[in-house]
Amino acid sequence: MSVAALSAVSTMAACSGSGHKVAVKPAAVTTPSASASPAPAPVVARDALTGLAARGGPVVAVKIDNAPLARPYQKGLGRSSVLYQELVEGGLTRFLAIYEIKASGTADVGPVRSARESDVGVLRAYDQPPLGFSGANSGVLAIFRSAQRSGWLKDGSYDDFSSAYRLGAQRRDARNFFVDLGKLSSLNSTNTVKDVGFTFSAGTPTTGVPTPSALAAFSSFTRVGLTYHPSAHTWSITQNGTPMTGVAPANIVVQRVAIQHSRFVDVHGQPTPFTKTDGSGSVTILRDGQRLTGTWKRTGFGATRYYNAAGRQIALRPGKTMVLLLPTSGSLTF
Repeated sequence: MSVAALSAVSTMAACSGSGHKVAVKPAAVTTPSASASPAPAPVVARDALTGLAARGGPVVAVKIDNAPLARPYQKGLGRSSVLYQELVEGGLTRFLAIYEIKASGTADVGPVRSARESDVGVLRAYDQPPLGFSGANSGVLAIFRSAQRSGWLKDGSYDDFSSAYRLGAQRRDARNFFVDLGKLSSLNSTNTVKDVGFTFSAGTPTTGVPTPSALAAFSSFTRVGLTYHPSAHTWSITQNGTPMTGVAPANIVVQRVAIQHSRFVDVHGQPTPFTKTDGSGSVTILRDGQRLTGTWKRTGFGATRYYNAAGRQIALRPGKTMVLLLPTSGSLTF
């Protein structure tokens, strides 16, 4: 019944033949219900290693060859979430690649080569990852066995888990081995992505120095070229002028580190470099065609964090990251 009709009925009732005024209860007024509050936006879990939507673990690590004769055979480096490059004997370098299996798939990667003592220190920031490697001298193997007993990592070496590996081509300097990431992850299917110190932010930094390219020299034998591609927000990498196929990180972290002689030597009698990844030092971060400088800090082999001069953490761009553990004796030019 309309409001006008209700008013008419009320008037008629008030003037009824009884001669008495009848109290009329006012008509109830219906107010529009308040519009429902919009549902809160779903919280998207972010991956601690990439800052992208979380894909989950498990996490595995693989030691990959970077000798000049190995580069034509390199496979799967671009699948890694974090890729470390570190100094080995003779001024050469090797990679320590960190993979998240749901993001990386189960394809094999390599060529897999021997581990170094420095790898234990780097991997202690992760959640007991299996490490795929092929051989090491007896002293380094003893360190790995001790690290496994301490719960810092798991032994996924060819010697202990050969079913995860396949033989590849025989090179002039070595035999290629490749490891299946899915099989390697079976050594610990429950380990997860851990906070290793990265923070992320989108957008181009406003405090950086424009840097479209850079050159990092580990030694006179190893030079890493870096070129920014604005349309993709990624960096292309060369090793001594040879492009790295499929490797296009969003971030380059150039972490200056002290290099010490370890207690061990290689098969040629050359001292094995030990990369010191705890403590602190200078850092240059390349992202969005900009460079930001600051200090890296790491205590007790936990997360490595990067700070600017104001003491705030330097954020990475969401995406993959390459960490150059560049010796303080090396050079970085722009």
